Amino acid sequence: MLSWISEQFSHYKPDRAIAVRALRHMRPAERKNLFSDDIMLMRTAEGYWFENLIYEQLIRIAEKTDTIKKIVRKGADVPKHREKIRLGVNGIYSAEKGDIRVRGNGQDLAEVDLLLFDKDKQVVFSEIVTSPADLKDLKAEIIYKKKLFGYMFNQEHVGFILFSSVDISGTQVVRRLVADPDNVYIGTHECEVMKSCLKGLRITSFQKQPEKNPVLVPSETLKIREFDYKKLHDDALTKLFFAMDHNMTPDQYFSDPSVSPLVKKVICGGLYPSAIKALVANYGLRVKSEVLDAESLQENYTRVILAVDFPEMSPVIYLKPKKQRTYLKMVPAKTGGFKYQRPTPSRVGFYLWLEATKPAIGAERALSVLEYCNTPLKDRMAESVPRLPDGSVPKQQYRPRRKHK
Repeated sequence: MLSWISEQFSHYKPDRAIAVRALRHMRPAERKNLFSDDIMLMRTAEGYWFENLIYEQLIRIAEKTDTIKKIVRKGADVPKHREKIRLGVNGIYSAEKGDIRVRGNGQDLAEVDLLLFDKDKQVVFSEIVTSPADLKDLKAEIIYKKKLFGYMFNQEHVGFILFSSVDISGTQVVRRLVADPDNVYIGTHECEVMKSCLKGLRITSFQKQPEKNPVLVPSETLKIREFDYKKLHDDALTKLFFAMDHNMTPDQYFSDPSVSPLVKKVICGGLYPSAIKALVANYGLRVKSEVLDAESLQENYTRVILAVDFPEMSPVIYLKPKKQRTYLKMVPAKTGGFKYQRPTPSRVGFYLWLEATKPAIGAERALSVLEYCNTPLKDRMAESVPRLPDGSVPKQQYRPRRKHK
């Protein structure tokens, strides 16, 4: 199916009918911004329109051939609904705006632009980009999603299609991508060229009724291999502590078949006061321009949670500010310690997981997790903290990091 779709989209330029149909998935403001003088608003609207354009074209192609057997509904073809975010939910679902997502214990594990099935009922997923900047972290995302869909649909090989309206064929990411026979890259004309057929039309009001088409299937009806993401997470965390206590390397840890490749992050637990003091003294925390000490943490924050990102084995700290329904995500800083990266708002499933996390980590365990993590954080600390000949750090030489003042 991959090579066949690639041929169908060779030098692709849509006709007006398809271009107009793609508009029905967009909000009125987004449609209006397709020709906005504000370049940022225009590029954002173009991205939505191009994604829906590819979706609409594939539907029309699938109506004329059995090569594409099914396409998962998205956008306006998903009936309006609001699924309550809650712990314990696993599987594929459609988000409020019609996006296709995979959820694990209420957390969004992955989102894909398109999900297709060929005549042999083999799943293929797709990503659609309109900017070279969209390539950041793309390779890691593809690898993870292949494992995820391979597990859920019991497939050894999962196909992937990358559609792009900008020429990125020469980038290292795409060259490595097409080296895999299960992947294909499809370049089209630029959005500016393709949307020219819309000029002169009133594009702000369209019917958004779901299309009745036997080719389209709801994500909730897909038959997948059931999984309990919370159990996979807990098993991975138990194995991580075992690996640390038995001097196993991260490579040995990930080679353990009982550690599921679906687990993207383990939440080690909330920190007890002793662990919070050790974290501040030995590494340091900085929220924007403010360097936090143990006293300011206790005064302004109600929770401190330690987690580890996979497969980078990179430590993450989550802080819960008082009187706010959000967590602050703290990641390793170039100058050492941890810095604020972004908020985790209450409207996402992972927030509920953090809220359900109880204090469980003391000072010794917290420091051992941070020392074990195979990340640049440890390398940077090695440059600034004196060590003994065996590589260990003398306890009396730990000092609070104050370089950010």
